[in-house]
Amino acid sequence: MKAKFSPLQLLDFKLLQTHYEFEVPEVESLDLHELFSSYSVEIDFELGKSEDTEEIQLLTMIEVNLDKDNPQPGYKIMVEGGATFEIKDADSIDEGLKNNLSKFSTLNMVINNLRNIIFQITNLGPMGGYLLPPIDITKLLHDKAESQEEAKG
Repeated sequence: MKAKFSPLQLLDFKLLQTHYEFEVPEVESLDLHELFSSYSVEIDFELGKSEDTEEIQLLTMIEVNLDKDNPQPGYKIMVEGGATFEIKDADSIDEGLKNNLSKFSTLNMVINNLRNIIFQITNLGPMGGYLLPPIDITKLLHDKAESQEEAKG
């Protein structure tokens, strides 16, 4: 099948910051799937639009197993990336689709890029590659909107 390209274009992606640590587990026989599933994952992001162009900027940070109260052994990871997007022919696109592309799709694309970076960082580590589980982008956007409303007042 011939692929149809999205009007959403990723113009640029940069890895801005990484942090990687490994804490040796005390137990020798460890169920890695169970351990990785117990890792806490925090995601924060800031979405902005350029005033002079139609570009969308997205800064996203993912923290894995950095819970200060209950860190698990193994990997401790932080990655931060920034991306710039553009929606081609934005004026001719339905407002609902444009909103979906500018929020949901951009965040999904950046998280996927950071997921790949996390896997690459850990792939040569003692426990093999850590693959970030699927993320509920809708819930993430909802939680971010709620936290911004609470911050306003």
